[in-house]
Parts: sequence; C-alpha cells; structure tokens
Amino acid sequence: MISRLLRLSDRLAWASAALAALALALLFILMLSEIVARNLLGFSLGFTWEISGYLLGLIIFMASSWSLRNEKHIRITLLRENLPAAGVRWLDLLATLLGVVIATFFSAAFIGFCLQTWHSGTVSSTPQQIPLIYPRLLMALGLIVFTLTLIVRGVVLLVDPAWLDHTPDDDLTPREANS
Repeated sequence: MISRLLRLSDRLAWASAALAALALALLFILMLSEIVARNLLGFSLGFTWEISGYLLGLIIFMASSWSLRNEKHIRITLLRENLPAAGVRWLDLLATLLGVVIATFFSAAFIGFCLQTWHSGTVSSTPQQIPLIYPRLLMALGLIVFTLTLIVRGVVLLVDPAWLDHTPDDDLTPREANS
C-alpha cells in the first residue's frame, strides 16, 4: 500500500518536474533569443519578458514536488543534528504537517484565483493579451502536486519513515531491515 502511494506520488512529482525542465529549456531559448535580438539585430522581442515571468512561476511550482521527494529543499539542520532519531522523525512530521496546511491554503487560493480568472476572461495587460488562465492553471497544478506530495510524505512518516530512504529511482521494495 505505502509503496503504491509513494510510487504514484513519485510519478506525479516526476511529471511535474519534466514539465518544469521543459519550461526551463523554453526560458533559456527565450532569453537567448532576446539577447541575440537586442545585441545583434537592434530590437527587442517584447513578448519574451512576459512569457519568461510565467515560465519562471511554472518552474518554481512544478519543480517543488521533485525537490521535496529528493530532499533538495532548504533545511535548517541545527535541531536535526542535536536531536535523537525519534525526535528528528517527529520534527520532520511536524514540519511536513505544517507544510501541508500552508500548501493546502495556497492551493485553494490559487484554485479560486484560477476560477476568477476563468470567469472574468482576464488577459495580460501587454500587447500580446495572453489569457492568464493558462499560466495560472499550470502554477495551480504544480501547487496541487506539491500538496499531494507533502500529504504522502506525512503518511509515510507516520507509518514507516524508512520508505523515504528510497529515492524515486529505486524499485520501492522494503529493505531487509524493514521486512
């Protein structure tokens, strides 16, 4: 049960990270195009700055789940280094549950924001008039996946934290010590 839940969470995190990587590549191409256009051709591609901002938001939200799962988020280790293993587990659980509350709040807020944008048909105030539902919806999706990843992490911390020792590339079979 835990392995399936973790595997599903890992797949969602991987998919959102893949989308973030694609957005990062597109961001690179846009910025490179802007640099070439300005310095070699003498004009600016006006849309690159707007699109780049949307891509940056998408990258941040979509990459968060993968970063969490691979323990690449910033941590303050002062308490972790001075607590016994059981204390570290409970501290990690507390931080995860607090993260769930905050991420759930932001996910709900972003969903509301998307619904408001959808109903009003809001577009950007630039000449491109990009419908804002698209970048906002993708950012909301990234937040939702991050929230689900935090929830799964909380469940795993409650049931058997040893499962978190597995990286998403592992086959997710229990170690001999846990069998």
